[in-house]
Amino acid sequence: MKKSLMVQMCIGMLFVVLSGCSFQTTVPAVSKYSLSVTPDLKAVANSPYSDKVIRMGVLESLPSLSGTTIYYKSDSAESYSYIQSRWSESVSVQLERLLNRSLSRSKMFKDVVPFRSLANNDLIFEINIYEMTQVVHDDGGSTMRLAVKLRVVEQYSRKILAAKLFEEEIKEEEGNVKGALSGYNRLVSDLLVETQTWLNALAQEKPTQP
Repeated sequence: MKKSLMVQMCIGMLFVVLSGCSFQTTVPAVSKYSLSVTPDLKAVANSPYSDKVIRMGVLESLPSLSGTTIYYKSDSAESYSYIQSRWSESVSVQLERLLNRSLSRSKMFKDVVPFRSLANNDLIFEINIYEMTQVVHDDGGSTMRLAVKLRVVEQYSRKILAAKLFEEEIKEEEGNVKGALSGYNRLVSDLLVETQTWLNALAQEKPTQP
């Protein structure tokens, strides 16, 4: 009798365990996003720096931009993140690649080399990201902000040949990840265009001899 009761109990427990498996919910997949920017940039004509090699410096940015989490803030400055959305790679890496491509397409320099390149260089291109945020408002909209400092530095003398502070704030109708991506793409596109305009102006000046 006891043996039969034990068998029934074991069967019952096994049924509960197997039944419990059927109640497990599927975890929603995480969506991954990248900056999508294709501004119309033109090459710099007759650049006095066409014989100079410029190296991308170490990009300095906020810790929140070094990972793949997409953050946003409330009107009360509280920080949150989108649970089911991520960057495909860090914003810092994406911005550096876009600026590198922009410099290369400008044809202002003989070559644009990455930071770890073994090639010799004459100039350094420094990038400091001070702010890149989305503030979601109670009315459902959002405000996007981007602040970046750019510098062209002479390799050997360490003299700053030119510096540019880009600061812009725009409004988005949607206060969600869709609004964040739209706003960031607009801001970064404006950054690349202004960087090109700044480099064009620099090319008109007499270059400093090393």
